[in-house]
Amino acid sequence: MKNQNIFISLGIVIYIVMSGIDKFVYRLPNMVYIPIAILGIILILIGFLKIKKDNH
Repeated sequence: MKNQNIFISLGIVIYIVMSGIDKFVYRLPNMVYIPIAILGIILILIGFLKIKKDNH
């Protein structure tokens, strides 16, 4: 992975941290969990689109 993208890394970290907190530390309400999880997914998608755009 020589072309590592900060958006993908940040999105994955957000998603993993939120999932870990929700499962093991404190049950987060859906009002908090869902928007932050969507933000993580959007960052991952932006990263993939940026990589695809850079390769063309």
